[in-house]
Amino acid sequence: MEAYTSEMSISSSNSSTESPILSATQQHYDSSDRHPLLAHPDSYDEDFVEKGAIYFPSQRRFILFRLYRFIRYRVFSTYRVLFCIVFIANLYVARHFYIRDISQPVWFAAPSILDISNAVAVNILGSILLRKDYLVNIFFTICWWIPFHAPVRIRRVFAGVYCYGGLHSAAGVCATLRFTVLTWILLREFRNYRMRDPHIKQATYAIVILLWAMCLTAYPRIRSIWHNLFEHVHRWAGWACIIIFWIELHVLTNHIMHQSGPDSYGAHLTRRPDFWMHVVSTFHIFLPWLRLRRLPVVAEPLSSHVIRLHIKEKHSFACIPFISPGSGGSLIVSNAGDWTYGTIDSPRKHYWTRGIPTVGVLCMTQLFRRVVIVTTGSGIGPTLGTASRLRHNVTSCHILWSASGPRQTFGETIVKEVLEVDAKAVIIDTKVFGRPDLVQLAYELYIKSNAEAVFVVSNKATTQKCVFELGSRGVPAYGPIWDS
Repeated sequence: MEAYTSEMSISSSNSSTESPILSATQQHYDSSDRHPLLAHPDSYDEDFVEKGAIYFPSQRRFILFRLYRFIRYRVFSTYRVLFCIVFIANLYVARHFYIRDISQPVWFAAPSILDISNAVAVNILGSILLRKDYLVNIFFTICWWIPFHAPVRIRRVFAGVYCYGGLHSAAGVCATLRFTVLTWILLREFRNYRMRDPHIKQATYAIVILLWAMCLTAYPRIRSIWHNLFEHVHRWAGWACIIIFWIELHVLTNHIMHQSGPDSYGAHLTRRPDFWMHVVSTFHIFLPWLRLRRLPVVAEPLSSHVIRLHIKEKHSFACIPFISPGSGGSLIVSNAGDWTYGTIDSPRKHYWTRGIPTVGVLCMTQLFRRVVIVTTGSGIGPTLGTASRLRHNVTSCHILWSASGPRQTFGETIVKEVLEVDAKAVIIDTKVFGRPDLVQLAYELYIKSNAEAVFVVSNKATTQKCVFELGSRGVPAYGPIWDS
């Protein structure tokens, strides 16, 4: 305790010249040698230290308990549950397409082309709408209406709305599977000479190849390894599918029109539900591009690894708002890939953007009275943006930030802003103290601050580890899911 007090006096004396970055110098170990709760020197809680560190529950290593944790928090994650709901709903609807009466000798029925085409159009429309910024904002806004006096269990469920990507991916997979069935039916029609237009076959082959390419490149492991390939395939193949869908819709309508009666082409087309769904899908694909604009950007290099971009409007991610309302904000960009490296090395004066700002996982902090935000590196960008807004809200926020040389890498201004939004922020310099156990520190901060939830903003491996480890210990933890 004497060593601890002397270190406190040194830190306090240095604080007159600069805000101290600390953490690991404030250590207290009890008899069981557990890790300490790290705190900023100005928020030193002597009573807490005297009581000893908070107990960090260990996990049972028996294979059945490990299997339960894996199934509960990995297999049945919110994302996968939403995926299964859409997939099972499609199976239930498909039952009416393929099964007649199981009491009859022939109970299997080949679905009609129009039924399958409508089912494909519904799933494609759903997958498109579930990625549109304005509809995503509506989902989040509805969840924000849940009051604080609602049970915490309910608020914790609705805080997982950011996993809506499970609905998007399920709709896309179901559309691909249904179109594969449609391809099989059309090939059978060609084999029986009931269809003769080669354009139908060509359009069908092109669409089914593009849909499977989008599904395969969107598989998590492939997407993480070849992310640029995933982005290009998803964008260009998606647009190509919509164009070819219209071509196939035209030739199929011509074929059906000659078989079903004297009605005009327009009358047949407007009676088809998939036509109107394609109209809505096409409209929503082009709508965000109507807000394509070029934003002036002022670059502020913070170090050779990080740059801060000041913009005149709020970005959909990692935006730190300016003090004056409605005046825009800034982004923190760190070297994490080819685009970020190019931005740091030679920043532009203008950048293109489209659509409207979209809310994300950290926006769900306002469902709770008290939260802990755990972040590493440049994750302080979205964290600082959220904490800045929470200052004007009822929600109180406690920040745990681990970074390599925070002052040298991100600058004195960022550190000062962090301490302004949370005077008790925990800032750890990993160059000096090494990488801390973020799971244990987050748990101790969660208990000490009597928080209702923990939010994690870090790289994929750290985020998934913290969310899983905390969730399996009964702590509601949330973090990005990298589904795009």
